[in-house]
Amino acid sequence: MSAYGKGQGKGQGKGQGKGQGKGQGKGQGLDHAGGESGLDLSDALAAVRDGLVGFWNGAPSVGAAPPLGTAEDADIDYLTADIRADLLDSVLAARFGFAGSAAPTAHLTVDGAASIQLTRPAPEFFRRQLVFLRSYADLRTDRMVEIDVQMQDMLSFFGLVGMLNDSRRRYTLELMAAVIRLAVHVEMPLKHFCRSARPMDYSDRVMPLIQTPSHSSFPSGHAMEAFAAATVQDRLCRGRAYAAEGLHALPYRIAHRIAVNRTVAGVHFPVDSLIGALIGCRLGEDLYRLAHGLAPLPAIALDLGPDDRTLLCGRVPISADEDFTLELLGRLHQPGPDHGAAPCGILGRLWAKAAAEWPETAGPEA
Repeated sequence: MSAYGKGQGKGQGKGQGKGQGKGQGKGQGLDHAGGESGLDLSDALAAVRDGLVGFWNGAPSVGAAPPLGTAEDADIDYLTADIRADLLDSVLAARFGFAGSAAPTAHLTVDGAASIQLTRPAPEFFRRQLVFLRSYADLRTDRMVEIDVQMQDMLSFFGLVGMLNDSRRRYTLELMAAVIRLAVHVEMPLKHFCRSARPMDYSDRVMPLIQTPSHSSFPSGHAMEAFAAATVQDRLCRGRAYAAEGLHALPYRIAHRIAVNRTVAGVHFPVDSLIGALIGCRLGEDLYRLAHGLAPLPAIALDLGPDDRTLLCGRVPISADEDFTLELLGRLHQPGPDHGAAPCGILGRLWAKAAAEWPETAGPEA
């Protein structure tokens, strides 16, 4: 069981799925030195204590208690992986805010400043995208196993880019898992305020391959999580030969396949994944900027276009007749430059440690 994927397993519902995700992501593997917590172990430990300690008057048996970590507040290495994850989640969650307004429209803020405004596309926009659901359904047999695995585990697929395990790249795993959990934290309020019907609500011919989730189709959470992780991994690997490829770098291509698989499965429209990917890329950039004391990204807005088949992201039109591609995403977002700013705080310390795990690929950031 991985120690870093907490929050990935929410697909089957908060009770079962999030429980699995937390176990996958936050557990250290064993609660005690050699086993899991349980009544039998607790009873055995109590028996050993009673048999060995005997009478104790409460006097201390050691000198000064050891310090927890160092005097540096950014040092959280003294904590177990699950507690570090909780602390990172608290630090990140405090920086992001949400609100909804008429249309329906969702708003995301970073450190109190406007970041993203999303307006739900018109029903006609989604209806015109059903043709993509029909075409992608032909891939279901080929993608079925991928789709099933990716409901619970995304990080393993990013391990195709470079070794990801807790001996070689422990901090990279923690950082990527943290941004995936941040995406989960962000996506649910945005989905709630947008409240968009699923593909099967528009046609009984969709017949999804998997159970359709109860929350909003727009924007896609899988796309948001996958592209947030891809953005972080791309920044850590920026020195690789594919750096000049921009959004066609391997991490983004993996994220794109994960996102498209949700359309193959019949639970998302391409526009769901496009906007989820855009938000995910920005979340990855937000994490980098927060870790380096940089100002938030300029705000963007997704608005209704001149007709029901068009959206506007700033001045860039998005047609309902366009599939989700990396080329289209590149019209809306470009990977950020290497700012060269010094890491700071808890997030910065973690980022610096993660960057140091890629010495053969690190660019100016490391």
